[in-house]
Amino acid sequence: MRAILERAAGHLQELLDPGEAFTAYLEAEQSDFLRLNGNRVRQAGHVSQARLKLDLIRGSRHVEAALALSGEPDTDAAALRSLLAELRRILPLVPEDPYLAYAGEAARSHDIRSGRLPEADEVLATLRESAAGLDLVGHWAAGRLYRGFAGSAGQWHWFQAESFTFDWSLYQRADKAVKGRYAGSEWDTDTLAARIAATRNQLDIMARPARVLPPGAYRVYLAPAALAEILGVVAWQGFGLRALRTRQTPLLRLADRAASLNPCVELVEHCAGGTAPRFGPQGFTLPERVPLIEAGRFRECLADARSGCEYGVPVNAAAERPASLEMGAGHLAMADAAALVGDGLLVSDLWYGNLSDHARCAVTGMTRYACIRVEEGRMLAPVEPMRFDVSLYDLLGEGLLGLTRERELLTDTGTYEQRSTSTALLPGALVGDFPLTL
Repeated sequence: MRAILERAAGHLQELLDPGEAFTAYLEAEQSDFLRLNGNRVRQAGHVSQARLKLDLIRGSRHVEAALALSGEPDTDAAALRSLLAELRRILPLVPEDPYLAYAGEAARSHDIRSGRLPEADEVLATLRESAAGLDLVGHWAAGRLYRGFAGSAGQWHWFQAESFTFDWSLYQRADKAVKGRYAGSEWDTDTLAARIAATRNQLDIMARPARVLPPGAYRVYLAPAALAEILGVVAWQGFGLRALRTRQTPLLRLADRAASLNPCVELVEHCAGGTAPRFGPQGFTLPERVPLIEAGRFRECLADARSGCEYGVPVNAAAERPASLEMGAGHLAMADAAALVGDGLLVSDLWYGNLSDHARCAVTGMTRYACIRVEEGRMLAPVEPMRFDVSLYDLLGEGLLGLTRERELLTDTGTYEQRSTSTALLPGALVGDFPLTL
């Protein structure tokens, strides 16, 4: 894959006219996929693809497009010549861009994150044993992800990482199912077997008659996946510099110091710890860590290339939402979740979430999957889906009773056009007075 970008950059350099510049950003992968139903493989495949995003620049005008590269030198060279000619034709017709920004220094980086990925047979052998007799529906993806940047001023960045994701559900009946995940770069058979065993135990509880709860505030344990759904809704616009400067961020009160969260809340964009590259499509080198919230207080924003140019601040993000979000660990044990709840709910996952009130930074959504009623520290029965509406200032403020010391790596399983590089490393959260509205 690296050779594909090197050839493309060299060819583009030869084709440039005086006064022109270019940036080229490569997104590529070599991935294996499995789809399972009834704990059997229903579809298997391999994808090897490379897509180049080309931006042609003259002064403050620029125009961009993307094309798929085959890896065949003559074919790719012809496609690049044709694309460059088309962009050159369009360029005089576009207006000047006052916030055009791209890396001008000839910086270089090389980041290869190796892992230990299993063969598909090893995964299937684990599933045959640990999920025997279960209706397991799942999606497995594994392989190498590549990102690269080349610029006409001599910039060069290369990134590749090996990773896997396995996202599954154990189906019980009707709308009763339990969801599980396992992701990372270092495969461990025992870890997958243990997680499937945990979801199997929850599935036994889901077979019991469901409880219908009255609306009210409940003591709740939010598993990392449930917490990720809420944080993901907030983070979509919450930490961006542009959203803050235009007063559109749902975290405005936090940023204005009019509100704070529990002092144990630490959120950081840890670019060096996920599977996202430390550079973006404009070629700027990104810091290893950007502290977003420290000791419950707002710290820094994420500024992409355009916001950096508009507001005169250093670029620290490829986009103005986290791609490698990490939350600091606490002191509770995940294994003690039911005992810690006492009387309340275990929420393993959420159906969806949406912002319901920007001013309160409130998120609404529905419970689903394994939402389990707990009494006297014992898991008793599933709960019929209910709507929640909670302010982050309450959830992670006075309502936060503690975080787990174990954290779970949650990888975005999206494969639209390509595998995602976004991750979140989160603990579970014990919360008092979690509002279920209907």
